[in-house]
Amino acid sequence: MSELRRRLEQMLERLSPRERLLLGGAVTVTLLVLLWLVASTLGERRQLLGAQIAASERDLAEMVTLRDRYAHLRAERDAIQQRLAAGGMDFSLFSHLEGVSREALRPERIAAMNPSTRAVSDELQEEDVEMRLSAVSLRDVVTLLYRVEKTDLPLLVSRLQMKKRFDQPYVFDATLVVGRLRTTTAAPR
Repeated sequence: MSELRRRLEQMLERLSPRERLLLGGAVTVTLLVLLWLVASTLGERRQLLGAQIAASERDLAEMVTLRDRYAHLRAERDAIQQRLAAGGMDFSLFSHLEGVSREALRPERIAAMNPSTRAVSDELQEEDVEMRLSAVSLRDVVTLLYRVEKTDLPLLVSRLQMKKRFDQPYVFDATLVVGRLRTTTAAPR
C-alpha cells in the first residue's frame, strides 16, 4: 500500500502545476458525477419505496374493510341461521298459515291452500303455500298480510295477486304465496 502511495506521489511531482490543476479538476468532476449518480439512484429508490409503502397502506386499508365486511356478513348469516332454526324441523308452514287465516278470515273465504317445496341449495329448501281467497275485502287481505308478516318466523309473501269482482267493486279474489326457507338437515358450518 505504501508502495502505491509512493508511486502516486512521484507521478504527481513530475507533473507541472497546470497538469496538476487539470488532474485535480478531472478527479473533482469524476467524484461529483459519481456522487450525483449515487444520490439520484438513492432518490429514485426512495421514491419507489414510498410508492410501495403507499400501495401497501391502501392494500391494508382494503383488507381491513374486507375483514369488517366479512365479519358483518358472517354475523348476518348466523342471525339468519338462528331465524331459520327458530321454526324448527317440525314446524309446518301450511298449518301455521291455516291457523293465521282462521283468525283473520271466515273459513268459506279460503278457496284453496296448496303447499309446495323446492330445493334452493344443498343446505336450504324453500317451502311455499299458495292461498287462493275468494270474496275477500281489502281489509281482510291487509289483516291476513299483517298477521303473516308480524310473526317471529322469517316468512315472506312472495306474490300477491288481487282481482276485483265485476259484480261487487269492493270485493276481491286474491292469490297469495307465502314462503319460508328452512335447512334441509343440520348443515355443517
